[in-house]
Amino acid sequence: MLEAVSVASRQLLVIDPCDECERLLQHVQAAGWALRRCRLDECGSLHGDVLLIRLGEALLQQPQALQALLRRSAASCVALLDGPGPARAEVAELIGEWFFAAHALPCEAEALLESLAQAQATTRLRSLQGDRHPRQFLGNSSQTRALRKQIARCAGLEVPLLLTGERGSGKALLARLLHERSARASKRYLRFDCAAPSAAQLEARLFGTGGALAVAAAGTLVLEDVAALDGAGQRRLLQHLQAHPGLHLLTISRGELEAAVRQGRLRDDLYRLLASQQLQTTPLREQRGDLLLLAEYFAKVYGAVIGRRHRRFSDEAIDAMAEHLWPGNVRELRNRVVRALVLAQGRQILARDLGLEPGQGQSTAVATLADYILRAERQALNDVLARYTNNMSQAARSLGISRPTFYRLLHKHRLR
Repeated sequence: MLEAVSVASRQLLVIDPCDECERLLQHVQAAGWALRRCRLDECGSLHGDVLLIRLGEALLQQPQALQALLRRSAASCVALLDGPGPARAEVAELIGEWFFAAHALPCEAEALLESLAQAQATTRLRSLQGDRHPRQFLGNSSQTRALRKQIARCAGLEVPLLLTGERGSGKALLARLLHERSARASKRYLRFDCAAPSAAQLEARLFGTGGALAVAAAGTLVLEDVAALDGAGQRRLLQHLQAHPGLHLLTISRGELEAAVRQGRLRDDLYRLLASQQLQTTPLREQRGDLLLLAEYFAKVYGAVIGRRHRRFSDEAIDAMAEHLWPGNVRELRNRVVRALVLAQGRQILARDLGLEPGQGQSTAVATLADYILRAERQALNDVLARYTNNMSQAARSLGISRPTFYRLLHKHRLR
């Protein structure tokens, strides 16, 4: 049960606390949490069950460093906001994508303690799920099917690959799949953030004997934030790549590399070498047919860890998901579903469990029999697509229908 998920140690990493935070932290410590305080640039290794981050103006002026911290952390995050009132649009997006909960200062200690306990359960839930299920790019949209074919084609290439796409759209998963499908799958896989080390440390950690680039000779190296390299670092990287062809090097870009080339901050010849082959992920808003399939998949996978009976999404929640723009893409969807599994009290997952406003669709109206039939059809299709992603014949057989009928239903429900 869920209670068993949250019995681990209670380690809280507090980032950029203020005087008002300290009043709350006295109650948190008295409740049994072990605290560690630090500034954003002092975080280093991220040990803790939960991250409590004060999203003050100073922190929000360092968006890249903050995003890098959130990407590195395996812990759930709770935000403290300076003052009541609605958050700015970019702050609201950040909270929706990354944070389990947010509280405006001043807030009640009891409310914060409840959020911390729930966030700790979410951290444990994600860690227990681990690698129980094989990694795969789920979905039946034309974009997702095309990307799966590109993975199969590019996994055997011994040239640098550039992986582009919006944040949260699956670039890290794409990198992992390219490694696992390659002949180097049994060798080392390493992600290296070029912005993390200082200029003095970069030479040893990236270029030195036993440095990150040495991994690419036999295994797979994934470079992030290449645009953060200074002129000397870019020149050194270009020379290394020219002198060592055949490296298995993957570079991730959320659009910052292309912008850096246009602005003259990144060498054009280095970019062209890193981008000799490209793969691009698709934003979730452009593959709406996969939305409920992915949500159901996350609910089943993480719900199985809790040991609860599978919860389905209410019509209200489905409407809310359909109307949401998903700026954080699939990562935001996964985090919201995991959050909902921790918070949901009834037999269904509601919009509020997902942290979304109830949808403005017609779910509150009395449904006709035809509406129920349509919903049942769509639910059945999503269930078999999640199970038989790469085998449409088996998916059709499991429903007891012919393959042409199956494709007709996919088209009818815009799942293909």
